[in-house]
Amino acid sequence: MKILLLTIVCVPCMLVTSAQSLWMPLGKDIGSASYSRHFQDVVSAAYQPAGLSCLRTFSAGLYAEQRFRLQELPLYMAMAAFPVGAGAFGLQFSRIGSSAYYRQSAALAYGRSLGRKVGLGIGFNYETEVLPGYGSRSCPAVTGGVLYHPGICWHVGLRVYYSPQQPAVYSAGIGWEAATVFLLTAEVVKAADEAAWMRATASYRIAPPLALQWGVATRAPFHHAGVNIYWHALRVMFAAGFHPQLGITPSTTIIWQRDSTE
Repeated sequence: MKILLLTIVCVPCMLVTSAQSLWMPLGKDIGSASYSRHFQDVVSAAYQPAGLSCLRTFSAGLYAEQRFRLQELPLYMAMAAFPVGAGAFGLQFSRIGSSAYYRQSAALAYGRSLGRKVGLGIGFNYETEVLPGYGSRSCPAVTGGVLYHPGICWHVGLRVYYSPQQPAVYSAGIGWEAATVFLLTAEVVKAADEAAWMRATASYRIAPPLALQWGVATRAPFHHAGVNIYWHALRVMFAAGFHPQLGITPSTTIIWQRDSTE
């Protein structure tokens, strides 16, 4: 029965996501804030470890989504950043699946700035796949990244994910901060065994307590839209991804982070 449930629930998801995309949220674009300064946060640093170079105060975040509204496919992520000198350490724990089948990952990352324009980061993951009654398997993985801020408005970055048991995943992106309240980003993602795909995301803080985010992609699961609410150091975002066949992926993001922009 467990094998049947696993097949019915997980196979459609695998067909529309690449290997490492299992860990890539569908409910929102968590990586877009990496290509900025004023939108940078602890959740985006969990995706792009070089983003830790931009965080100057303690930050913590939680992310949860119900993938395609299936009870068997929740994704939970918890992360925290601890500034140290010219950089910061990051901790992250992620889990996707149910008691019938799940994957989880624990990660430690470090990012630091090299002057005002360059940030480097690297993260080490330990990933475990569990099928109760049939055993489990584990493997290490590494994520590395670099961010370059050539000016006030422009930001570019590279990211690489590698695991011995999965194809490497490469991504490159660019962000344009037309103002401190508006960010437009574009990113290309390429797995070693798949064709490249692209997504673009816009974030607009229409008022001090309120921001909107929406995005489109050449791969269907990554279309999304959401609203972000600010209250002092607390940020709460309600968003949803959309797939034309598999449906909606609702998500909630909670961040505690004081303003750390320079």
